[in-house]
Amino acid sequence: MGGRLEFCGVSASYGETQVLSDFSMTLEPGDLTGLIGANGAGKSTLIRCVSGLLPLTSGRILLDGEDNAGFRPAARARKVAVVPQNFNVEFDFTAEDIVTMGRNPYAGEKGKSASRERRIVREAMERTGTAGFAGRLFSQLSGGEKQRVIIARAIAQEPEIILLDEPTSALDLSHQIEVMELVRQLSAEEGLTVMAVLHDVNLAARYCRRLVMMKGGKRIAEGSPREVVTRKNLNQIYNMKVIVREHPVFDCPEILPIRVLSGAATDRPLRIHVICGGAGAGRVLEELDEMGHDVSAGVLNQGSDDWAVCRALGIPMSEERPFTMISEEKQRENLEMMKDADVILVADIPFGAANINNLQGLEELGVPVVFHSHCQDFTGGGLAERISAIRRAGLLAEIGDHDEFLAMVRGDGPEIRKKDGKSE
Repeated sequence: MGGRLEFCGVSASYGETQVLSDFSMTLEPGDLTGLIGANGAGKSTLIRCVSGLLPLTSGRILLDGEDNAGFRPAARARKVAVVPQNFNVEFDFTAEDIVTMGRNPYAGEKGKSASRERRIVREAMERTGTAGFAGRLFSQLSGGEKQRVIIARAIAQEPEIILLDEPTSALDLSHQIEVMELVRQLSAEEGLTVMAVLHDVNLAARYCRRLVMMKGGKRIAEGSPREVVTRKNLNQIYNMKVIVREHPVFDCPEILPIRVLSGAATDRPLRIHVICGGAGAGRVLEELDEMGHDVSAGVLNQGSDDWAVCRALGIPMSEERPFTMISEEKQRENLEMMKDADVILVADIPFGAANINNLQGLEELGVPVVFHSHCQDFTGGGLAERISAIRRAGLLAEIGDHDEFLAMVRGDGPEIRKKDGKSE
């Protein structure tokens, strides 16, 4: 059964550099908790503090209610096992030798029998799938095999709590999954309390029941993966533009990194409405959003790629059911979203009978319309008619690609004349 681990206002420093600041968190028996955050957030430092390798400058760590600082190393090792980032040995130890080292905290214990010690080691290796290569040299094992041996060594300690410091950082994809499946099994089936420092947020969200997000030695978010893995939180700690969506197979959030944020947000944000659909505008929607413009879109069929991008980025949109012709009601809703826009962008999409209504009534809004000249016309002339009406109203500008439009909104291309007649 797992133990209870409490961090109570913990602060710690390396010399004059403070790396943990008033950190508090409680792990209940059987918890599987992932620590996520950028390098230097203090995640690995927490493990060093529990291990007794780094003294606290303030606060307390409690193991089942007892002050961690009062434990002798062997007594602490019987309660807490650590799987480090790297484990190197200078001598030719076998895999079984390494696992047997997990019994060191019990050396000299009265009533200890050799047969029981061998049984504990054997069972730890069987539970981790390492018994098949017990006699092989540790130095000759693959990365995944080595990591499973180190976890077997931790199990052989018979701890109540296992702390893993980036257990998948040096592994290929298949071995990452292998190790995380084992970690989840230890928590779910053995009832061990597990805390894992993880850099891969997608792995953390898939396997951990609870996540703690750290920045600057402090906890900034805690909860279920859905509560913690949000665009707002991720942008804050990684300074990256990401899309957060539901994993198509597993019941958890998934992130798609896009780019590192440049920090060069516009100081003259525009209200921009994008007429799009299919997969024609994902990039321009994302870039306009990153630049800080007030973006909306429509009418989009639910389930399309552009709809998914808007949903992930939180861009307001007018939505229609999948594979459905855009109704007059939805176009009225679309026009309502467009009426206060500074500019309307018609993205590079094909127009047919199902979506030509997207362009109905634009000439009456008085809003400049930037039209992508590569739009395909499957309407038998309907698209040309709509474009002609907008041109007659003196509202039309044409572009050859989306980079031209991005240059316009940055002020590097032709001016965008706003609805009030002023130029941007």
